[in-house]
Amino acid sequence: MTNIQFIRFFAPILLLLASCQNQSGSPQPENPETANAAKAPADTRIRLTAAQVNNARIQVGEVTQRPMKEFLRASAELHLDKEHTATAGAFTNGILTDLRVTQNKLLRKDAVVAVLQKPDLVDIQQDYLENRDKLTFLQAEFNRFKQLSAADATALKNFQKAEAELRAAQTADKAMAARLRQFQIDPEQLHADNIKTEILVKAPISGTVTRIHTGLGSAVQTGDAICEMADFAQLHPVIYVFEKDITRVKTGQKVLLHHPTTPGEHLSATIFIVERTVDAERKAVRVHARFDKQPAQTLVAGAYLDAQILVSGDGNAAALPEEAVVREDTGNFIFALAEQTEQEQIFKKIPVRIGASDGGYVAIYPETPLPEKAKIVIKGAYYVSAQGAGIEIEE
Repeated sequence: MTNIQFIRFFAPILLLLASCQNQSGSPQPENPETANAAKAPADTRIRLTAAQVNNARIQVGEVTQRPMKEFLRASAELHLDKEHTATAGAFTNGILTDLRVTQNKLLRKDAVVAVLQKPDLVDIQQDYLENRDKLTFLQAEFNRFKQLSAADATALKNFQKAEAELRAAQTADKAMAARLRQFQIDPEQLHADNIKTEILVKAPISGTVTRIHTGLGSAVQTGDAICEMADFAQLHPVIYVFEKDITRVKTGQKVLLHHPTTPGEHLSATIFIVERTVDAERKAVRVHARFDKQPAQTLVAGAYLDAQILVSGDGNAAALPEEAVVREDTGNFIFALAEQTEQEQIFKKIPVRIGASDGGYVAIYPETPLPEKAKIVIKGAYYVSAQGAGIEIEE
């Protein structure tokens, strides 16, 4: 075999062995350019043609400094404490001869609710007047026997008797006077010509009549309820805050409340109590607030509201419209205009953290500083994001 024939025969075998050795042996040095390409981050630039930009109505704008507020969302219920409800009841037995209230009627404190006819009230007044007249006689007898008691033993005995009768009459006078006051009769003004037979039942608080328990002609006993009242001016929201969020809530914080059916309208309140126990039924902590301005009378106890507790705010922060921030699997992103020609626009994808949102804007905290007066996509950001991910969107 000639040398040429030997080389042609064994050359492929030698090349195969060398290739196997490279794969099984120590790794070969990397090409620096290839290595850098492998380690380089994925391209964050997204190219859109001018036609795509126009069709998607993409708009850019600058980041603005705005006073941002952070709200904690919760549910609330309108509550009326027991001390703002009352029952107008009979403090003695009688017949209901006049009912001066109707359902949902607004009353002032001490307004007359009902009139009771009490026949034996005449006897009480008669006994008082008779005892008062008797007191005059007993006082005179007491004074006369007191003068005679020093010289005569019999007179002393009569004096002691007169003194005992006077004291008994005075005690009876005070007791009957107190009883008359219970029946709203001034004993000092009572005389034979103005004896009363009726008792007025008055409203114990100012408020609205919520329930009527009895009607005309009814015989009522001591303690029977005639009507119930509630002072709805004392309605206040009770906000239910989950235990994990309670450390962010404190007295003095502002709360915005609105009914789910009227999201555009809200009521302002201020927190004044944070309870220290967890409501077992709701698994939340009860937080009490007072309305900053008295709401309309249409609010009812037990109504449910949506609540937003202002937990931080009033400081300026870099902000963009909420639609300018796109949520993707790996985080939140905005898109800055990097280059622009007549044929295309190139956008750079920038990761950001988001903060408080208020009035359609959200605070942003870019992970890398933004260029001064950077142009950010404020409309059409989701379209740019989709193009960067290779998702086809109908234009």
